[in-house]
Amino acid sequence: MKRIISLLLVSLVLLTLCACSDNGAAETQATLTTQPAPQGNDAITMTVAANALGITAKNYPRIDGSTSTLSIVQAVYRAMYGENATGYPTRASKTVPSYRLLINGEVDMILVPYASAEVLKEAENAGVELEFHKIAAEGLIFITSVENSTKSITLEQIRKIYLGYGITNWSELGGPDRELIPICRNSDSGSQSQMDNLILNNEEMHPDIQNNYVELTMEGMLEQVAFYHNGGLSGRPTNSYALGYTLYTYLQQMNEITGIGEHLKILSFDGVLPTAENIADSYYPLAESYYAVIRSDLSEGHSARAVITWLQGEDGAKTIENLGLISYTK
Repeated sequence: MKRIISLLLVSLVLLTLCACSDNGAAETQATLTTQPAPQGNDAITMTVAANALGITAKNYPRIDGSTSTLSIVQAVYRAMYGENATGYPTRASKTVPSYRLLINGEVDMILVPYASAEVLKEAENAGVELEFHKIAAEGLIFITSVENSTKSITLEQIRKIYLGYGITNWSELGGPDRELIPICRNSDSGSQSQMDNLILNNEEMHPDIQNNYVELTMEGMLEQVAFYHNGGLSGRPTNSYALGYTLYTYLQQMNEITGIGEHLKILSFDGVLPTAENIADSYYPLAESYYAVIRSDLSEGHSARAVITWLQGEDGAKTIENLGLISYTK
């Protein structure tokens, strides 16, 4: 019987930040509003930055993205409309659904990790060419409980775990004699797209993992990995530690809000510890990027292209750093 692991967090701050507890068909619809209620009203006063870019309330682009980039979407909105504007975006459609919205022409731009092979194929089948513009550095990281003495993991070991379920005890990784529980994400998440791209090479994950240890939310992954050995919601301790994966800057942001990082250990990957510096200079093997993605048929004068110019400029880089993300100007 399928057992989907999901923790219910009660923090209103988390719900506001992540807004990613919806699942199924609801997540395939556009849920992020990036324009104020009086959208189209030329009387709205825009910021100096918006005026310089030629962005008005009438032509402000439709922007969506992943859970992990919602803070960037919000920062763009503040930079163009000002801090006190109405219609502030509070939700993201998530990675794969937002790609589909872009492919279908329902949004102008999305801020996301790189697309999975499946998404790229969908775009090709639809006759859509996507443009990818780097805006921030990111890294896929592997995590376990801070109580776990294991310090590192290799590409070969991760593939053996998630593709063949071939490692089931932490002692095989130099850790304690405890069961290894591999948690995975749902297929439309950004971290899962990176797992597919960087680790699995789009090979199918072992069905026992997909069927029994799927976590539907990013914050739920952190909670499950941190506390699985203590029984999670069941409260019944187990002789195990969980293994999971997430995005580096997302973990840093969540730690500032909830302190979850005190309960988690980031594992070195192939001998390299993921740090902001190692990710920024691509020394960390699983360093990746966040992208502003548009359709290549978007007109050259479209406001979405102006937003990309701002994101890749000095002001955009400073904004990204202030959000706790890693800019390419470090």
